[in-house]
Amino acid sequence: MTTDEIAVLVVDDNDDDAVLIGHSLTRAGLPVRVTRAETTEEVTAALTGLKVDVVICDYNLPGVRAEDVLAQVGAHDADLPFVLVSGQVGEETAADLMRAGARDFVLKDRLTRLAPAVQRELHEAAERRRHRRIEQQLRQAERLDSLGQLAGGIAHDFNNILAVISGYAAMLTEELGPGHELHADAVAIEQAAARGSGLTRQLLIFSGLEPSRPELLDLNAVATDMQRVLSRTLGDDVELTMMLSLSVPRILIDRSKLEQVIMNAAMNARAAMPSCGRLTLRTEVVRESGQVCLSITDNGCGMSPEVAARAFEPFFTTKGRGRGTGLGLATAYGVIAEANGTITLDSHEGAGTTLRICLPPAEVAAPASTLVKRPAAASGRVLVVEDEDGVRDIVCRILRRAGYEVHAAADPAEALRLVREQHLTMDALLTDIIMPGMSGTQLAAELRRTRPDLPVLFMSGYTSGPAPGGQALPPDAPLLHKPFQTENLLNALHAVLP
Repeated sequence: MTTDEIAVLVVDDNDDDAVLIGHSLTRAGLPVRVTRAETTEEVTAALTGLKVDVVICDYNLPGVRAEDVLAQVGAHDADLPFVLVSGQVGEETAADLMRAGARDFVLKDRLTRLAPAVQRELHEAAERRRHRRIEQQLRQAERLDSLGQLAGGIAHDFNNILAVISGYAAMLTEELGPGHELHADAVAIEQAAARGSGLTRQLLIFSGLEPSRPELLDLNAVATDMQRVLSRTLGDDVELTMMLSLSVPRILIDRSKLEQVIMNAAMNARAAMPSCGRLTLRTEVVRESGQVCLSITDNGCGMSPEVAARAFEPFFTTKGRGRGTGLGLATAYGVIAEANGTITLDSHEGAGTTLRICLPPAEVAAPASTLVKRPAAASGRVLVVEDEDGVRDIVCRILRRAGYEVHAAADPAEALRLVREQHLTMDALLTDIIMPGMSGTQLAAELRRTRPDLPVLFMSGYTSGPAPGGQALPPDAPLLHKPFQTENLLNALHAVLP
């Protein structure tokens, strides 16, 4: 059967009637292939074993009731058109079948109506399927968005905890010195906090809350640069193939995040090909949309529809406890969505998996980055505003040890009281962004009413975007991401001071 043919299942106990129906459709110009069934078992076999585009069913059948055939069709595919064709059925019976899901009713002595009815129902079935796919995609996007918000909240709280652990561990490491018997333990705590930070960064990438450093990239160059490390990751028993299209427009995306997406995809592919296999990276430009696409294809074990449907959910993994975090594809989803692209998964059990990433061509240049050197000495008066007690305490201790005069406030209201009632003056404001009652951006704006040149360094566990109350963090505002190393804090504060 060619792809243009219409597969018609005729449920009728009379072979001549089935042939007549086929001829009627052919004379009307429809390319059809007719399969006849007359029992429940034959209907089941046809629906499960053959491609069926439309079901045409008689009413008066000795071996099966039309109502039962309609129920079979509905259970198999609710969008599959069911047309009743009969010469002996009353209007009330026909109406009951229509209410039960039949799409049309044609009398056998008026078969000229059949071809238009089939064409119409095939078109409407295609529209129903298209709408259902769109609804499913919207529900998936909404679920992932909700999970992203949850992940972002978890990461925010976890980053505050990690900031405290990392800060005190760094102080212990410095105090104990390399010769102390507990120095290695303190370093291990620092390293564990750093691993936790990497985990929360993946959560933040998925939720779209991890600030990016986009740059203009040649996708072919990125893939080529990664070829060596991908080969080492995959091993000698996996063949790595690059199929790179010529003249691919540049894209605008955070390079480290894109590389992480490609690496995560390669690791997933490796897990799906435990003995041997082939991984192919292909770049191309889609003519219809003009987008730049990267396809990562393996010939591994593939996924079931149920697993593929949940593949982008955070913490969902089939690798078993301790073997995967379930954040690889969730991270990829967040990275590509943040870059205004799309990422899709096509996988079939036993037939491999293709991860397809499509990104718009770049239209603007990426902002330049700057490198801040560690300050040789520190001095000045700093107001620290942070509602998390542990974070506030460790930040104040680090700054005091570095030589700063530090004043602390647990919330913006207390900070404003210190300035207005106790006439506190400062050389810089170091403030968290998300706090109860007033955001850090709002606090900075309020203090800058009387001191427009006040240096401000923001810190946050998860966002560089809008803060509560509609106060957005300016794109060029200095932002310190929790958890941070002592050097990062001192460098960032030194950079904002005059």
